[in-house]
Amino acid sequence: MNWQQFKKNAGMLVQIEPPACHLDINSHALPDQHDEWTIEFTNDEDVISLCNIRTQKNIKLGKDHIYDFRSNPNHPNDDNKHGFLILKVQIFSQGENLWLRPNARPGERVNLTLLAQHQLQWTPYIEVDASASIPPTTTFANIQYRLWSDEPNIPLIIRLAINPDGTGMQELSGPSGVAAQLVTKNQRFHVSLSHPKAKYELIVLGYEFKR
Repeated sequence: MNWQQFKKNAGMLVQIEPPACHLDINSHALPDQHDEWTIEFTNDEDVISLCNIRTQKNIKLGKDHIYDFRSNPNHPNDDNKHGFLILKVQIFSQGENLWLRPNARPGERVNLTLLAQHQLQWTPYIEVDASASIPPTTTFANIQYRLWSDEPNIPLIIRLAINPDGTGMQELSGPSGVAAQLVTKNQRFHVSLSHPKAKYELIVLGYEFKR
């Protein structure tokens, strides 16, 4: 797919394949909604944000998550441009949380039987000492994360927090991304992973001073 050409579709409404899988509180799949999502671009040139029109929830997708884009000129609502996104991941939604899982083939649903074997199992928060990478007067640090696992279908979600009790927590999903993390004490923050078999790497890209 031509990424530069695709970026001209900002603001377009799209349906995604596979459709997002909505789960109830017991992690059982709910009927498909075939929602439409608005394409929004971010400060990262290789990342887009999709906003669900019905729920108003957002999730970020990397350039490597999108297999193809196709227009939909026959959509009954002609007031907006419409299309389809064929994805190499499936979006899952449960309560207020959205996350991603890689699929076996573009546009194909994730096997829920395998998914059920790897439900979210959040690890205790681990302290990260970033004093070697950021000055002591830093307020915010731009943290690039990478998530992976040697075992398939492991959920790839990371939580970054100020303190080990989860204060100021932000949750990010997908194999990679960048987060602006508040740093308050001795250039340290805390990390929790969605599964004990998930692995991670963190790199400080930059920092910001605010008074």
